[in-house]
Amino acid sequence: MTPLSGFMRAVITFALSSATFMFVLDYSIANVSIPYISGDMAVAVDQGTYVITSFAVGNAIALPITGWLTKRIGAVKLICVSLLLFTFFSWTCGSSPNFECLVISRFLQGLCSGPMVPLSQTLLMMITPAEKKASALALWSTIVITAPIIGPILGGWISYDYRWPWIFYINIPVGIISALIIWVILKDRETLREKLPVDWVGLVLLAFGVTTLQLLLDKGEQYDWFNSHLILTWGVISVISFTFLLIWSLTTKHPLIELKLFKIRTFAVAVFYIAIMYGIYFGSVVLVPLWLQTSMNYTSIWAGLAVAPIGIAPFIMGPLMGRAIRKFGTTSLLGLCFILFAISCFYTAYFDTDVDFWHIGFSRFLLGCALVFFITPLFALSLQDVPENKLASATGIFHFVRAMVGGVGTSIFTTLWIRRSAFHHARIGENVTVFSPQTTSYLDQLKELGLAGKKGLAQMNVALTQQADMLSINDCFFLMGWVFLALLFFLPLGRKKKNSSSVRIGHADL
Repeated sequence: MTPLSGFMRAVITFALSSATFMFVLDYSIANVSIPYISGDMAVAVDQGTYVITSFAVGNAIALPITGWLTKRIGAVKLICVSLLLFTFFSWTCGSSPNFECLVISRFLQGLCSGPMVPLSQTLLMMITPAEKKASALALWSTIVITAPIIGPILGGWISYDYRWPWIFYINIPVGIISALIIWVILKDRETLREKLPVDWVGLVLLAFGVTTLQLLLDKGEQYDWFNSHLILTWGVISVISFTFLLIWSLTTKHPLIELKLFKIRTFAVAVFYIAIMYGIYFGSVVLVPLWLQTSMNYTSIWAGLAVAPIGIAPFIMGPLMGRAIRKFGTTSLLGLCFILFAISCFYTAYFDTDVDFWHIGFSRFLLGCALVFFITPLFALSLQDVPENKLASATGIFHFVRAMVGGVGTSIFTTLWIRRSAFHHARIGENVTVFSPQTTSYLDQLKELGLAGKKGLAQMNVALTQQADMLSINDCFFLMGWVFLALLFFLPLGRKKKNSSSVRIGHADL
């Protein structure tokens, strides 16, 4: 595809970026609206989470087959169809008459949105001149980072001050306008198409594997993980499905997922990094607001504001990362990213229950500084040795892994937090006896406040639980910090090949 220049490139970059922003925003905006949706639809909150799960399942099924769909349909037509269907199902989500229709609409919305993120990235790389690719990728990456931060704040505000259907209706004008701009400008620049056979076996295995894995991750803690026969069954189906999918994809002539791309060392390393880093990042993004609201008595709005500084550094410095990649390379910037991530985690690991709003905000700002050197260099690393005709397949697989490990990281760290909190509660509780001077002194203080007897003991248990939750948060972030330091040892694997006919971001030989 011939690169664009000037005003036309600016307009199409805006349209592609808007499509990405709309999808990433929609992925996170519904999280804080679940209580409102559950109340209106007369279902329990734990059932309401299927609104999130169904979208994630549909999206995860569609992401890895983006390359195959692109070859069959063409990148421009596929992203336009994807945008319009996403917009249509946004309307059906907002106007659903009952909960079952909402869950089905969310699944179809997620399924149709699968190609949007990888194709917006692919087309952006194709229409941008070689010397501007790194800057374009930096701008696109900034949007990917900031949208999940804005989503919960915007979702809470809309659900509280208006009505929850508007979290879906706001997609309609953005989706229609973006699709029209992309089609008008790029319809004559369609990518080459091939009439490949449909890999039905791969599609069925992928659907079963993704669905059962997502259900396992979402409902595991609720059903006590593998002590539940249901969770165990989902786990077995998921393992069997992914195992056969791996064997099938490596042996069939026209696989749905091109796993042979993992022969490209830098691509494989980038996928390994995103699997570890994004899982930890997303786990921390979920964990901190959850801790603030359940243990520190923050409202959803104030919890959102406390974590909002995470977007400051990426928003300001993200567009500058193109030059940084050209000057220092991807591995050096990723090394700096790991160190900043570790510093942020260790800083958070020393919090206590007296921590104030500003220290929490500063810890999130430090994490945002690490994110500056995270997404853009990692995307650049994933594409630097990938041939241009494999871009759609590579970005589809990359974003599939990113989407799935977000759920994995959330499940791991919320489970770890809950279980370490129970451990610390038991250990601290061992020392709370009538023979302890600290205990009797605290109970005397409560009596002066009018909290004697059972009320005093209940209040003491609240304080004990708060301390246990805090110690558990410390444990989680200590683990995160050490994992990021360990990733430094894998940096040499990400070095560029010499004399490679690769898709190198930021170089003239793209």
